[in-house]
Amino acid sequence: MAKLPKLDTQIKAVTIYRNGAKIERTGTIELKPGTHKLEIANLTRYLDKESVRVSGRGHATIVSFDTVDATVEVTGYSKLDDLIKKRETLQKKQIQTQSEQARITQRMEFYSQVLANSAGEFSRWIPAGESEVDRLSSLETLVTKQLDALHKLQLKLNEDLEKLQKEIAIITREIDKFRSEVNQYEITHSVLVNVEAHKLGKCEFNISYFVSNAYWEPTYDFVLSEESTDVTMYTVVQNNTQEDWDKVNLTVSTASRRTATITEPSPYFLSIYAPPPPRPRRAMAKERKLAAPAASGAVADELEVEEMAVIPEEPLPDMAPPPVTATAMEVGGVFVFVLPDPVKVAADGEPHAFPTSHINLEADRKFFWNAVDFAEAIEVTTIENGDSVLLPGRARIYFQDEYLGETHLSLIAPNEKVDVGMRFSYDLKVEKKLVAKSTEKKGLLKGNVARDYAYELTIKNYGQKMSAVKIMDRIPHSDSEVIKVEDRKFSPQPTKDELGVLTWEIEVPKEGETKITYSFQVEYPRGQRITPPLP
Repeated sequence: MAKLPKLDTQIKAVTIYRNGAKIERTGTIELKPGTHKLEIANLTRYLDKESVRVSGRGHATIVSFDTVDATVEVTGYSKLDDLIKKRETLQKKQIQTQSEQARITQRMEFYSQVLANSAGEFSRWIPAGESEVDRLSSLETLVTKQLDALHKLQLKLNEDLEKLQKEIAIITREIDKFRSEVNQYEITHSVLVNVEAHKLGKCEFNISYFVSNAYWEPTYDFVLSEESTDVTMYTVVQNNTQEDWDKVNLTVSTASRRTATITEPSPYFLSIYAPPPPRPRRAMAKERKLAAPAASGAVADELEVEEMAVIPEEPLPDMAPPPVTATAMEVGGVFVFVLPDPVKVAADGEPHAFPTSHINLEADRKFFWNAVDFAEAIEVTTIENGDSVLLPGRARIYFQDEYLGETHLSLIAPNEKVDVGMRFSYDLKVEKKLVAKSTEKKGLLKGNVARDYAYELTIKNYGQKMSAVKIMDRIPHSDSEVIKVEDRKFSPQPTKDELGVLTWEIEVPKEGETKITYSFQVEYPRGQRITPPLP
């Protein structure tokens, strides 16, 4: 079969949905008059073959096109290649270390032989005089020092060699694991295009298709202040399509690409349940063994034909410069963001974040103080959403330059009010004080004990605005017939009093102070132990 001329295309635009993406490719080729069959090869195996569309510009007509499977041998994966190169480098170091180790061993053997020979010659040189004895002694000292130095070097080489062997073993296991998990052959797709050219000239082809294995999710930065909140949304894209998106125009859609089908309900029959008889285990095992996954990726029986009108060749108009921020549009409740500049998203499965939108929302502060457990009030920021929808996602919360933490947002509808930030307040100072406590005998023949308590809650506002504060405290509540909580007095009266849990909702004027006082008495039989113990 003759090789088909290849039409090289580049990915120019991507529209990414919550689950999947639409890829748009463009390629140009010069055609002579006549009929041509072009191949657009090495497209990702994750494309939806039924979604492929081909159009173009130039002095030609697209007669038909078809999408076919292609099997290619995997010649290299970047990760595998890196591992192999790393192992080769380590193996070279291992050989060099072993050679150096052998050289050191030879030198040590040589010096050991010299030392042995000098010991044998020592007795022969004694009658010759002191000078020869000194020379032999100096030689032995020098050789001993050399042997010590070589021995230390040999130990160091042994440690290096052991370390290299461990690293090589680890990388070898990674290579074996990688090779066992990937296929030696890979399925790709090719689009075959039948074209009839009317005269010599360049033709531009546009190919679009949908792919799975790509998605995006939002993350947010909330920067709180006393008057408003700045919300920056980031689009975090993950590309697992096997195709790198290099300098593409990226459009982000909040829609989910799902197939809609119409089904009709079936009759709802009621009957007495009769369990099926148990099947033999051998038959069940045989059925499981014979079960096979359904075939997928079959080529369509019919070719889709999309004819193209003959368009005179002319230079394409220059595009307008991109806006400073992403353009946002709403169509039927679906929000679309068009990023202003081309972006790069490698097919590495890693998250790639791009700032998508920035809005300023009105914010309101309110304060909460749990006088039982905290000696400080908590400031809560409430925002009111605008006209757009904030999708679920992670959110980092800041108050001006202070990082408060991270949370997860649920769906925030347009104009919905949501609490987004909590921090210990710098504008309110709160204090709870036990101002009176007494114990007296009470009741018939003074057989009971009565304890009186009085508390004072003080809230000071150092801010420049009136502050709404929700305060919660508690007093004892008895579930025993012999323990009574009586003579309860409050100023002001709590907004809510449930089982001794008290709630006040008050407003504290700017640079002002508000006090809450309350008292109560606990009476119980003398000699009885109260749990939990009273203060």
